[in-house]
Amino acid sequence: MFAAPALLLFTVFCVYPLLPQIWMSLHEHDGFRNLGFVGLDNYKDAFANSSFWTAHRNTYLIVGISVVLGLPLSMILALIMDTQTPNLRRFFKSAAMFPAILSVTVVAQIWVAFYEPNWGLFNGILKSVGLESWTRSWLTDQRTVMPSLGLTFLWQYIGLNAMLFYTGIKTIPKQYYEAALIDGANFAQVSTRITIPLLQYVIHYVVILSVLGSMAFYSHVRVMTSGGPGDLSRTVVYQMYYTAFETSQFGKGTAIAVLFVLECLLISIFIQRFVAREKLEY
Repeated sequence: MFAAPALLLFTVFCVYPLLPQIWMSLHEHDGFRNLGFVGLDNYKDAFANSSFWTAHRNTYLIVGISVVLGLPLSMILALIMDTQTPNLRRFFKSAAMFPAILSVTVVAQIWVAFYEPNWGLFNGILKSVGLESWTRSWLTDQRTVMPSLGLTFLWQYIGLNAMLFYTGIKTIPKQYYEAALIDGANFAQVSTRITIPLLQYVIHYVVILSVLGSMAFYSHVRVMTSGGPGDLSRTVVYQMYYTAFETSQFGKGTAIAVLFVLECLLISIFIQRFVAREKLEY
């Protein structure tokens, strides 16, 4: 009974809007007119399109960068931040949050300037240290375009994740650390035996936030590369947008959207079942 209002709101605003989209995905639609029922043809066309699989590869590359590389770095930053003096902590907290509160458009334009092949920061540094052969046209080279986008995304949100971990660290009772120090534990032992195990719920939340946020990676691509070169930097969300709005195939675009929602649902269930399921207590 007490959960009914929240469940009703969730159903009205999250579940019900999916139903018309599922129905549209079974039709040929140009955004204005329903051109007829086509059954599962839109789904078949999506699976047969090589750009669909390129978009998935790119999306999961961003997820990998965000989770495998970003979360350990965020944890390390949070652990280091917790050891600093109050003044340094205030500085690091402000610095960590600053990229996350910037507009994606602003961040993307800053990094486009960094990647600019003629006068950009990265190529300028490489030239200054005698590594001119390493210079690249970072956002138009098929070998570097996705890692470059991933680095931009990582830079913008690594500080936010570090702040979430830091907030969790501050909830751990101090007596655990005092007992560890009396026993002669060092920083690494305290971090691996006390701090990280007691952050199970925070880790769980940050993993879900990072994975689903990475899955929805779109704005950086739109601003920095527009999916190029060719279709090599498209993600699933960008492929959905391109199919629906650039080619006016709303039925096919909606089919990609439905598949994407199912993917996110399955990934969420997997994380709920297998990632940080139990909170350890001492």
